[in-house]
Amino acid sequence: MKPERNAPCPCGSGKTFEKCCLEWYESAKPKVAGKKAAPTAAECGQLEALFNAGRLAELESQARLLLEKYPESGFIWNLLGASLQMQGKDGLAALQNAAKFLPDDADVHSNLGNVLGDLGRLDEAEACYRRALQIDPHNANVLSNLGATLSDLGRPDEAEASYRRALQIKPGFAEAHSNLALLFNAQGNSIMALDSIKQSLKIKETLEAKNIFVTCVKRLHSACDDSEIRAYMVRALTEPWCRPDELARSGIDFVKLDPGIGAAVARVADAWPAQLPAQDLFGPNGLDTLASDRLLCTLLDSALICDIEMEHFLTMVRRTMLDAATGMIASDAGFGTALGFCCALARQCFVNEYVFSHTEDEIRKAGELRDSLAAALEASTQTPALWVAAVAAYFPLYAMPFAARLQDTRWPEAMTALLVQQVREPGEERQLRATIPRLTSIEDEVSLLVQNQYEENPYPRWTRAAPAGKASSIAGYLRRKFPLVAFKRYDKSGGIDILIAGCGTGQHSIQTARRFQGAQVLAVDLSLSSLSYAKRKTRELGLAAVEYAQADLLQLGSLERRFDIIESVGVLHHMADPWAGWRALLPLLRPDGFMMLGFYSEAARQNIVLIRNFIAARGYGSTADEIRRCRQDLMDLDKSAGSRTTTKSTDFFSISACRDLLFHVQEHRMTLPGIETFLKENNLAFIGFEIDADILRAYKLRFPDDRAATDLGTWHIFENENPGTFAGMYQFWVQKID
Repeated sequence: MKPERNAPCPCGSGKTFEKCCLEWYESAKPKVAGKKAAPTAAECGQLEALFNAGRLAELESQARLLLEKYPESGFIWNLLGASLQMQGKDGLAALQNAAKFLPDDADVHSNLGNVLGDLGRLDEAEACYRRALQIDPHNANVLSNLGATLSDLGRPDEAEASYRRALQIKPGFAEAHSNLALLFNAQGNSIMALDSIKQSLKIKETLEAKNIFVTCVKRLHSACDDSEIRAYMVRALTEPWCRPDELARSGIDFVKLDPGIGAAVARVADAWPAQLPAQDLFGPNGLDTLASDRLLCTLLDSALICDIEMEHFLTMVRRTMLDAATGMIASDAGFGTALGFCCALARQCFVNEYVFSHTEDEIRKAGELRDSLAAALEASTQTPALWVAAVAAYFPLYAMPFAARLQDTRWPEAMTALLVQQVREPGEERQLRATIPRLTSIEDEVSLLVQNQYEENPYPRWTRAAPAGKASSIAGYLRRKFPLVAFKRYDKSGGIDILIAGCGTGQHSIQTARRFQGAQVLAVDLSLSSLSYAKRKTRELGLAAVEYAQADLLQLGSLERRFDIIESVGVLHHMADPWAGWRALLPLLRPDGFMMLGFYSEAARQNIVLIRNFIAARGYGSTADEIRRCRQDLMDLDKSAGSRTTTKSTDFFSISACRDLLFHVQEHRMTLPGIETFLKENNLAFIGFEIDADILRAYKLRFPDDRAATDLGTWHIFENENPGTFAGMYQFWVQKID
């Protein structure tokens, strides 16, 4: 597809396609006639047209032919190097030749610096940028790139100076503001980081700038409210700029900075579990304080409320809403005029699968109101909107008799959204369930137990997928992710066959289908409930590249299908024998193909082991009522211990996630030495961990000799020194050695 006119050049120069290519062409013209002829304007124009059209493979082929005629053409070498990099190939040699034949071209040296930086050859990258600045001292783009390299070299003061010099030259340089934000965030200065990224977003709202905003705001621990940050957070949650759960904690912190809400939450914390009267609960402004807080309502709609104090507060608000709906308190509490907030609270309760605690009297009243609502629907009589919202905050509406009739009434927008969530979408999932093929039998005893768990509690429930970035080839993705790792190239033409072994509710399969060019994804799972949820969400996004099917991965060998990539994250450790499950997948992987795995860490799960032992000793069951009871006991235990050791995980804040976290029917935990042994025994080459940048930086400071960060022995030492390193599982890539 031809790029839009005036679109930025993919080479990273910050210039338009047209300007960048024209400058390349002009710079390639020989200043003095040399021994070798230069390409004609027509030949250069042909390459330029291919570049503008995005036909990079053709450009590569044509450039190589022309280089046989013009081996000293810096223009052709530069264009070839850029096209190779954009295809995820190695363009280093081509760009080195370009620099050789165009020694006075600042952009060529800058492009070469970019590639060297991606390869981790930071000292050489710095030298290239400084050479470019000798030629063009006022090149803001080169100054920004130099700043990024200096930051990676651990010289933050010099990096900041380079960014600020770039901004002096070009005040509206959004990328330099973004780079400053990353620098400040890495130093723990979230306030200055957010100031910088706000400047970047005001200039140009790129996907990268939005990602940086999310990265910065997740780390914010501020005692000062900020209306701009609030507004950006609402957009980030709704558009969305990320998975909404990434902003849940920081969003709740911001909500609690509101004086009225913060004071109300504190009053509930002091009184808990005693119920406060409505006036004491809401304060002088009543429910308006909550209903007018856009960030709070957006969080309720889109992410789990993963904060105990806020959970207790909302639990009391729900009780008061029930009393208002049943006429137990006066209507001037404000519920009748705050229907949007009431519906948002009910949507939150549905997403967390009614994890909030309740008294016996409270659930009895809610059940009676549900019966009254069902009777009104059966008789086709008008029902108050507050009845519907209150019932939906305690029970899923789709499970109620005559619920479909609720859709026959014209409701306000907030109520319509609630009915979509609790009536229409579950109905779609029931229909989709019948369309999902069964590829294998499910006979293994543990597989049947796991299947039953996820039929009852599909995990995770989620609202919005992260935005799709630019799709890449396999090699391109892995080269960017692990620039210092040597792995065998995997250049396959046409579609890429991918297996997701254990896809759950579809977040993983959707992300993978969007990540790779030409991806054709087979996503399998034991649970039809999970698969129907996944299929509905995939259809919502208009993705046709994912095929869902029910299967036990132990039986997948019978399919006689082979894949270029197999991903299985958070699945194998729930099997009777995780190693046997892994071995069962290996024959399905093509030679030189890649796997992405995820396993629980023995070291990181020690606290979870203690809780599971506590659960077993107390005899809690795994029903929703038992999980609710256990959660309250764990909260009390944490409070008495003066710490939150057992309730920090976001998975603590919904029924299905808490069951997966603490009550799973089968769990194994692995060690890095055990994984390393398996890799050696099965001819698998370790490529690298998918891990937080801060952790990777700390590891490299501890073990600077392991530049590629692939030594599992030293990672084992690092984990022993920092047991929480892999709290989110070991997630890593390997390649099958042919």
